[in-house]
Amino acid sequence: MRMKVALGIYLVAGTVAVWLGTTYFTSRQFMSYHAEAVGVPWPEVDAGVQTLVLALMKFAGGGWIGLGVVTIVMALAGLRTQSVVARWTLPAGTLIAWSASFAATWGVYQATGAATPWAPSLAMIGLALLAFVLDAPWASVVRNTMSERSDDDSLSASRRESAREQS
Repeated sequence: MRMKVALGIYLVAGTVAVWLGTTYFTSRQFMSYHAEAVGVPWPEVDAGVQTLVLALMKFAGGGWIGLGVVTIVMALAGLRTQSVVARWTLPAGTLIAWSASFAATWGVYQATGAATPWAPSLAMIGLALLAFVLDAPWASVVRNTMSERSDDDSLSASRRESAREQS
């Protein structure tokens, strides 16, 4: 059950990232909170600055879409197969991306007072941490280590027995 909830959280995180990326990638002007932060409506922004802002928004949007797709695929394929790589990489990638989003939006909010969307980023960080705790990838590492030690102990005992028989 815990793994299914973690999987659901990662699927939500991936879907939100794709939605966010699509929103930024397809936008024809900056967001309302951008206008609030700079104190200038989009039509009054210099054409060269508009071009640069839209290029940066497309770049960010593409990154979010890529992150979302990778998160969804890794969650579906990696968690179902209990992939150690996926179980550690999913929370790492999710936390890094949403922490960067939070830092950016919180920074703009602090500097300008604009109504930036920092709260959703913070919520996604919380969900990613919850998914990580529910999945508990460290537990499988401990189990595997204990199993390997048990195998090593059995092998050592077998070798000792074999050496006694030969002497």
